[in-house]
Amino acid sequence: MFDLLLKTVNAVYDLRNVKAVVLKDLGKVPIDGDVVTVSKGQEVELPRWLARTLSELGVVEFREPPITSDDIGKYLISEKSMGKTSLTKLREDFYHEVKELLSRIKTSSIDADSAIAAIRLESNIRDLIRLRINKIVNVTVLHARLERFEENLTLEELLLHRLLNDLLTSWLNQLSAKVVRNE
Repeated sequence: MFDLLLKTVNAVYDLRNVKAVVLKDLGKVPIDGDVVTVSKGQEVELPRWLARTLSELGVVEFREPPITSDDIGKYLISEKSMGKTSLTKLREDFYHEVKELLSRIKTSSIDADSAIAAIRLESNIRDLIRLRINKIVNVTVLHARLERFEENLTLEELLLHRLLNDLLTSWLNQLSAKVVRNE
């Protein structure tokens, strides 16, 4: 079930609009049901899948800079400094962007320093994910309704939090029915 939900998250990611700067005149282009004249230097919103394809062809450039190893380090430091039930607000598409960052680094890593940097990055990502999972589990087990907690979750983490919450609630209800009410 979780696999299907993650596939849905991936589809949402690819369909979500992103801002891109046009690098070449394209003329009239159908976008969102309208025909728009697209000129060099213009900023447009496109579905991510289309922006990615056009970027690979050198036609557009993503407006928002890609996530970096330094960003991951900052998120990790911030997460460590937060309380046990507080989360750092990550980029909306954090896990997808991290996957793309790792892919870029691994394909460009040809020397020892680059390989070490890639290993350090993977370690920081794992540490950050573990910290966040621990906090999500703690809040879920406590059945705490914390202000802004869910706002700071990525979509993948929100799915985990709600699935864990549903599972714990079901387990508690069944256990109390058997033990307390002797059903």
